[in-house]
Amino acid sequence: MGLMLNAITFLQVLEWIGYIIIALLCLLFMIVVHEFGHYSVGKALGFKVDQFSIGFGPAIIKHTSKKTGELFALRCIPLGGYCAFHGETSSDNGDQPLSSDDFNSHAPWKRIIVFIAGAFFNFMSAIIIISIFFMAYGDFVPKVGTVGVFYGENAGEVQYFQENDVIVEVDGNSIYSLVNPNDFANQMNKIGDGVQVTVLRDGAEVDINVNRGQYTMVDPKTGELFVNEDGTIKIFEGFGIGGLVMERQKFGFFEAVGRSFVFIFKIIGVLFATLGGVITGALGISENLGGTITAISTIATVTRVGFEGVLYAVCVLSATLSVMNMLPLPALDGSHVVFTTIEWIRGKPINRKVENAIHAVGLICLFAMTIILDIMHFVG
Repeated sequence: MGLMLNAITFLQVLEWIGYIIIALLCLLFMIVVHEFGHYSVGKALGFKVDQFSIGFGPAIIKHTSKKTGELFALRCIPLGGYCAFHGETSSDNGDQPLSSDDFNSHAPWKRIIVFIAGAFFNFMSAIIIISIFFMAYGDFVPKVGTVGVFYGENAGEVQYFQENDVIVEVDGNSIYSLVNPNDFANQMNKIGDGVQVTVLRDGAEVDINVNRGQYTMVDPKTGELFVNEDGTIKIFEGFGIGGLVMERQKFGFFEAVGRSFVFIFKIIGVLFATLGGVITGALGISENLGGTITAISTIATVTRVGFEGVLYAVCVLSATLSVMNMLPLPALDGSHVVFTTIEWIRGKPINRKVENAIHAVGLICLFAMTIILDIMHFVG
């Protein structure tokens, strides 16, 4: 018995290790996409690249291109990466001529595009991944279980839900249950007395005008009207929906792509709302923020659902990475954009040594913060 339990535990450990490996591969994918954005756009704009590395620390695999002299390396710590442009960290302050190969010899607008490219590639990869997700797996949409009958003088003029209606839009707004499970309820609660709802009925889209009002409901268990304790018919206030179930709805190519942009912007909205809540103290830090280890753990957990979990996690984290990287914090791409924009406006750069020092300190603080957030997340 003990040997059997040990074998089960050992298999569970192996299984979890497998999920962690998949999570690390997902993280590496996001890093490669980000750095490839910098690399490909930089090359297209005429920048010289010295090195393209995935990970930090000693190189496991490396190759130097005989044609360009660029070093490509896979390093042992898979928690980041970098695309090193020639002369990017030079201490020149604009008072001496630069080599045409130096990063800072290029026009500020070109450098800004290169800095933005990494986040843009992450954003577009999130769009592509969630589009595939919507086509292959779809989103959850509410399906009407039981319906009520409008109670009042104008009952014949009211159009209401029918059983098995699949609700896809409220007032022209699609429902995104993967972002917020209560999205449909929230949208309906914002509506006044009437609303146009688009439903799938017998395979065709139908627009119905639903009124808020008084409805009688049938008990699905007994098939009889709900009644009060005194035996009178019970009247419900609302839109006449007695029960809802969530049904998976797949989408065609164009609809999936269209939904993907709205989905990503909703995810970004949730991200900013979370950051705002943490800053104001409305939300706890340990429950809502985490570092790299937290991200790996999250992906590993979602991976247990299957490939759809992997797609969903990579999409959300790619969108998050694209936004976080553009924040104007030292060492992040957003900070480089700020410094380069100031240089563009002033006509000369801020002291390069000062800028490099700010980014170096920022990088240390960034690593320290991710470690602290991870500790708070798992301990708190």
